[in-house]
Amino acid sequence: MIPRTLPETNPEFRAELSQALADVRFDRLTRLLYSTDASIYQMVPFGVACPRDADEVIAAVEICRRHGVPILPRGAGSSLAGQSVGHALVLDFSRYMDALLDLDPEARQVEVQPGMVLGRLNRRLAPYGLMYGPDPASADRATMGGVLGNNSTGAHSILYGMTADHVLETEVILADGSRTRFAPLEAERWSDRAGHQSLEARIYERLPCLLQEYAGPISERYPRTFRHVAGYNLNLLAGDAAPNLSRLLVGSEGTLAIVTAMRLNLVPRPKETYLALVHYGELRAAMETVPELLETRPAAVEVLDRMLLDLTREKPEYRSLLSFVQGSPEVVLLVEYMGESAAEAQAGIGRLQSRLQRMRHHEAVLVLRRAEDQARVWHARKVGLGILMSIPGDAKPIPFIEDAAVPVEHLAAYVMEMLSYAQEIGVERVAMYAHASAGCIHIRPVINLKRLEGIRQMRLLAERSLELALRYSGTTSGEHGEGLARGEFSERLFGPELTQAFRQVKRLFDPEGLLNPGKVVDTPKMDDERLLRFGSDYQTPYAFSQTTLHFSREGGFAAAVEMCNGAGVCRKLNDGVMCPSFQATREEAYSTRGRANTLRAAMMGLLGPDGMASEDLKQVLDLCLACQACKSECPSAVDMAKLKAEFLHHYQQEHGVPLRSRLFANIARLNRLGQPIAPLANALLRGQSA
Repeated sequence: MIPRTLPETNPEFRAELSQALADVRFDRLTRLLYSTDASIYQMVPFGVACPRDADEVIAAVEICRRHGVPILPRGAGSSLAGQSVGHALVLDFSRYMDALLDLDPEARQVEVQPGMVLGRLNRRLAPYGLMYGPDPASADRATMGGVLGNNSTGAHSILYGMTADHVLETEVILADGSRTRFAPLEAERWSDRAGHQSLEARIYERLPCLLQEYAGPISERYPRTFRHVAGYNLNLLAGDAAPNLSRLLVGSEGTLAIVTAMRLNLVPRPKETYLALVHYGELRAAMETVPELLETRPAAVEVLDRMLLDLTREKPEYRSLLSFVQGSPEVVLLVEYMGESAAEAQAGIGRLQSRLQRMRHHEAVLVLRRAEDQARVWHARKVGLGILMSIPGDAKPIPFIEDAAVPVEHLAAYVMEMLSYAQEIGVERVAMYAHASAGCIHIRPVINLKRLEGIRQMRLLAERSLELALRYSGTTSGEHGEGLARGEFSERLFGPELTQAFRQVKRLFDPEGLLNPGKVVDTPKMDDERLLRFGSDYQTPYAFSQTTLHFSREGGFAAAVEMCNGAGVCRKLNDGVMCPSFQATREEAYSTRGRANTLRAAMMGLLGPDGMASEDLKQVLDLCLACQACKSECPSAVDMAKLKAEFLHHYQQEHGVPLRSRLFANIARLNRLGQPIAPLANALLRGQSA
C-alpha cells in the first residue's frame, strides 16, 4: 500500500519542467489519480505532464535526464499488468497528441499520434472499408501508443496477428532527447546510420552484434506459441534482411524509447460474418475440441464460461445480450467465420457443423447471421472483465495469471491443471473467458488481496502457471504484457543468456535507465505488498460509517467505491454516454474512474484527515452530472451519482447547504410566489425579444 507521505522531486526540476511544458501538474491529487491503472498495482508518480507535440516531449526528456527523473509514457491507463504505473514523471499522451496525421487508403496505411484511441481510428477508417486488424477488447478507450507498447492483439489474432505484424514505421524520441524515425533498413544502410557519434549511431552499431552474439538463445528460447509479448522482440529482427527497429519497440512497454508517431498497416473490413454459439456441458470437452475447430478455418474462437454467463444474466442492463444462450451450459464457444459474401461465411458454418457432428461433444449450436445479433454477443464478451469485477465483497477475479498462452493442443491440459490446483489451495471460484483459438484463456481466480492468505494464493498460482507454461512450451504473457505482474518470471521463461541480452538492449537504448524502469527487465516481485493497490494493511478509516442512502447490496460505502477496478471504460469518447464530463474535458479526474480513485484516496487518508470533506474531493465530484450513465454502462456498475449524493449530504452537514441548492430545492415554491407577476414578466420578455 502507498505511504501517507509521497515522494517528491526537487523544486528546480518542477520549475524547469513547468516553464518548458504548458500542461504540467505536481499536485497531490493528480499524482494519486495517475498512480493506478486497470491492474492490481499502485505506484505514485512524481508528476504528470500532458505534452502537446514532439518538441514538448523532447524538452521533458532532456529535463528529466538532467535531474535523473524517470519517465513513463502513458495512454488510457488500461493496462492489466501495471505497465502504466511507476515512480516517474508520467507523460499522458491521451489529452493532446491524438491526431490522425496521414491516411493512404490505396496503400492501406495510416499514420497517427500515440494518443489516438483505437476505436476512434477505426471509425475514421470505416468509410474507406478499412480497419486496424488487432482488436483488443479495450479498443473503445485504448490508445495506439499503449497498443504499440503492449504489442496488443485481440479475438481475431489467428487472422490478423499481433501489433508487431502491423507497425511499419515509428517516429521516436530516444533517451538522450534526440528525434529519429525507425523503418526497415537494409544492412548497408544500417552501416550508414552507425557511422556517427550519437545514441542512435551506437544502437545501429551495437545491435547487430547482440543479435549475432545471442543467435543461439534467440532461436531456441522464445515460446513456441505465436502469441507472446514477453521480453524484447529480438526474434523479430534476427535473420531479417531489412530489420525494422519499430518491431523491437513494440511490446517494450515504454522502456526503450518514446513513440510520438507511428505508421500502421491496415486491413479490409470483412464484408460478411456469421457467428456460431457452441454450447458444452463440460469444460474439458470444450477445450479439447478447439484444435479440431481450428481446422475449419474460423476467424475467432472465444470462450464464455458459466461464471461469466451467470453474472451477465444477473445484470438487467446486460441480460438481453445473452438471450441467445440456450439452457445453462458450462461453456459457450463463440466461433466466427468471415467471407467476401454470405455464401463464403455460410461455407465456414457448414464446415463447423460437419465437424461437430463427427465429434458429438456439444449440447447445442446456434448460428447468428444478423450483424446486430452478433454485436450483442460480442459486447457481452467485451464487457466480461467489468462484469466479473462487480462481484460483491473483497474477493475479486484479479488479473495476474490471466495472460498465459500455450499451443492449443495443450490448452485443455493447462486449463484443467490450473483449475485443479486452485481448488487444492483453497481458491473455490475461478472465472475464464477469451481466446481459445490462440491458446490464451484469461483465467481469473477469485482472491481477496486484503488478506495475507490471498496474497499467498496469488503467489502459488503464479508459480504454477509459469511451471505449466514452461512444460507446454507456452508463455506467461500472450497479450496483456509483463508489467509488474509477470516481469519477475521473465528470466525463468527465457533463461539467463537471453535475459542478459534483454538487459544489454535496455542499456543500449536507455543507458541511464530512466525510461519506465522496473519493467521488462529487473522487475520487482509481483506480490510485493508495497506495490499492491489492496494489500493486507489496506484500510479506509475515513470512509463514511453511517450513511443516509443504503449501501448494503454493495457491502458498504467503501465497497461501493472499490467496485471500480480501473478498466477505464468511462474514458470512451464516442460510444454510449459514460462519462459526459470526461468526454468534454478529457481530464482523468472527471472520469468515473478518477472520481472513484479520489474517493478511495480520501477514505484512506491520503488527502488528509479531512479528505472526505475536502475541497479537492468536492471539486472532482462537482462536474458529475448525476446522469447515472455509469450505473448502466460501467460493467462493474459503479454508481457515482449515488456516491456523490452521499458525499454531498455529509459535506453540507459540515459546510452548510449553499443558496443555489436551496433555491433549486424550492423551485416549486418560488414558481408559486412568482405567479402573480407572470403577466408583467412575460410582457417584458416579449418586449425584449421584439
